[in-house]
Amino acid sequence: MKKESFIFVSLFTVGISICILFMSFAAKIEENKQYVKIEVQEGDSLWGLADRIQGGKAADRQKFIEWVAEQNDLPTSVIQPGDVLVVPVTKQHSDQYQLAVVE
Repeated sequence: MKKESFIFVSLFTVGISICILFMSFAAKIEENKQYVKIEVQEGDSLWGLADRIQGGKAADRQKFIEWVAEQNDLPTSVIQPGDVLVVPVTKQHSDQYQLAVVE
């Protein structure tokens, strides 16, 4: 009986440790994300914004465009000068941006 209790406690401790490790890793990833409001300028497109903000990687570009369209309730991927969009950015120089909250 003692051996089974020891095994149970050991497995339980390992399981809890893995959960805590995973949660701290997930929190660290989320910590590096920020959201900013930008005003669309003449000639801007979602693809152009994606290239500037995400670095031009094709997979990231598509995710970026889908995220921006969904979060800003865009019926199409066409944006107009003067539109204000919330976009995700990686924390770097937060003093250059107006931070926004995404619900």
